[in-house]
Amino acid sequence: MRKTTYDVVLYGASGFVGRQTVRYFADRVRLDEVRWAIAGRSRQKLELVRAEVGIDIDILVADSQDRAAIDSIVSQTRVLLNTAGPFTLYGDTIVDACVRYYTHYVDITGETPWVKGLIDRYHVQAATDGTRIIPCCGFDSVPADLGAYLLVRHLQQELGVGGTRVKAYYQMAGGFNGGTLASGLNIYDRGELNQVSNPFLLNPPESIPADIEQHRDPISPQYDVDLGTWVAPFFMGAVNTRIVRRSCALAAQWQEPYGIDFSYQEYLKFDPPWAWLQSAGMVASLALIAGAISIPPLRYLLESIIPQPGSGPTEQTMCSDPQS
Repeated sequence: MRKTTYDVVLYGASGFVGRQTVRYFADRVRLDEVRWAIAGRSRQKLELVRAEVGIDIDILVADSQDRAAIDSIVSQTRVLLNTAGPFTLYGDTIVDACVRYYTHYVDITGETPWVKGLIDRYHVQAATDGTRIIPCCGFDSVPADLGAYLLVRHLQQELGVGGTRVKAYYQMAGGFNGGTLASGLNIYDRGELNQVSNPFLLNPPESIPADIEQHRDPISPQYDVDLGTWVAPFFMGAVNTRIVRRSCALAAQWQEPYGIDFSYQEYLKFDPPWAWLQSAGMVASLALIAGAISIPPLRYLLESIIPQPGSGPTEQTMCSDPQS
């Protein structure tokens, strides 16, 4: 094992999710057990974050486009945890350095076209070297990926049957952070919507089934007989389903398949008595937003009212009970 100064470096520590991550580490990680530091492009902002948590941790400064400075940070740590997006704009130099220095990499992106590029460029090399490159480790897509995996393994181990169809249901509370919205707009600006709509974008080519229509993302409200209520397409399903399908394909390569003709979809669940109206309203709202993005005046208006990068819901909003 190569010698490093740190076990973990948190890059993007002054952003919305970055600050939450620093607080989590400060509350739960003992400095005498885990050597960690915070990093980003602004020393002043990082010093404010350090002051907020009240722990004497090292600060490392590097712009994400400065290869020499990024190399200096990456070479000092075993794990680089990155929360600085949009990752298509700011992540390439960091991942490239991690592959070259055998540093494990984790981020919170939901930008599947960018992840596809990482797979194409680095999967073989990282696998050969034993370097873990693990994107999409925020809400997108940890609950989906682990939830599907654990459910399938439970069916296999406890009931002796394989999993063929898994559906995940979400209910919404809180709000969006500006970084997530900025990533979505950047995908549109880069003309990557066709890639985003590919159900098997992240799969190894040999694992893509001949008939992919049953795996297309749902686009309309529907009554779910299993739940006895109306559901709508989950707006992050286009990210999470691709991650779950890739995990399923890799498990099959490792002779640990999920099941024959396995399928996975995600939905937003609404409670009666207004479930139909809410599900229809959600689909209509998403369609209006998609249309507004393509019209410059409306795009400008939209950008003026949504949270900006680095901002997001308040602590009270994030911790509120969605059923209250």
